[in-house]
Amino acid sequence: MLPLSIVLMLLTLSLTGCIGDAEPETEDGDPVSLGESTDDWPTYYVASASNLPTCPGANDENLGKLYYVEDVTEFQACTSSGWTTINIGSSGSSTISLNQPPRITAQIMALDDDAHNLTPNGWYYVAMAHWSAIDPEGETVTIGIDADRDGTIDLNLNTAEGASIVELPWNGSIQVSQIEMEGERFLHLFRIFDVIAEDASGASSTISVISSAMQDQLLRDLYDSDDASDNDFGIIFPTVPQSDIDWVTANSNLPTCGPNDGYVHNTFAAQDASSSVSNAPDDIMISVSWTCADFDINWADTSILLSVNGAAPITCGPASNPSDCMIEQTGPSDTAWEIDETIYLKENGADICTSGGCSIDIQIIHDGQQLSGSTTVMVE
Repeated sequence: MLPLSIVLMLLTLSLTGCIGDAEPETEDGDPVSLGESTDDWPTYYVASASNLPTCPGANDENLGKLYYVEDVTEFQACTSSGWTTINIGSSGSSTISLNQPPRITAQIMALDDDAHNLTPNGWYYVAMAHWSAIDPEGETVTIGIDADRDGTIDLNLNTAEGASIVELPWNGSIQVSQIEMEGERFLHLFRIFDVIAEDASGASSTISVISSAMQDQLLRDLYDSDDASDNDFGIIFPTVPQSDIDWVTANSNLPTCGPNDGYVHNTFAAQDASSSVSNAPDDIMISVSWTCADFDINWADTSILLSVNGAAPITCGPASNPSDCMIEQTGPSDTAWEIDETIYLKENGADICTSGGCSIDIQIIHDGQQLSGSTTVMVE
């Protein structure tokens, strides 16, 4: 028998006594150094497992050595995790298993959302799957998809290699990653499926396949705060943790704006921006920043009105259309007030707030609606 022949070949190797502190030697009596040709790498012999040296040893000096243990009729190999047994069968039938698990390649791609079936059992994820499972020993292979990654196949594939449209459970495979880009937060949703193959001898292997969360608007897998606040989001992706939803609906620089009421609900804070105003006509009077902002607002749709000491309101305009009061911007856009931008209201050739200070009432009107925020600023 071939397995018995393999064992006999191992037994005919030089069994150099290595009990105690004796240095291992080759058949020619030369010291052995790890890394030499395997032709000069001997098999060692001990009477029992208690005589085995420490593995792998303080300096890994025994790593890779093979010992024959006489009293239990077995070989022991020294690995980085300790001694590993190579079993020898009973009744004279000696076996050393050389079986390797199948090699797997697989791809799972979302199909158009029209193919996402709504059945009495709920949504199913419809995808095109390609796969290949090859056993190195040529044994018969079974293969399937583990949709929820619990180690159990949920969908068996009928051939070792092939392609097919598959329906998988909608929930269980969704993964969520938090992403920040240019000050904005997004949830990146995707799926991970496990593909499991097993040969006729029971050796199995698994690979993980990454796929889009769904195919809609060119495989849209990024979702912002508005998406996460939408009721449809919770229906489509009910397994997304609330902690991720809370993260994306908040802003690292701004407090949470609350539920969408159908209109922009930006709020602002205004404060004195000057160490002291003078009689000069170019003092910076007020700084204004967002305390809550949904998105940038255009100056074409926005007006800032100032009433100084109860007088009639005057308009503060952007640099492109200033008046006696000019809006000085710090962001890259001259046409919009960005959500992370602080602006300054500055005198523009008129001494609006004279030396000694003044009280300024402020209104910000966007698209015909007055925004909430600071109403009065004392400028000194």
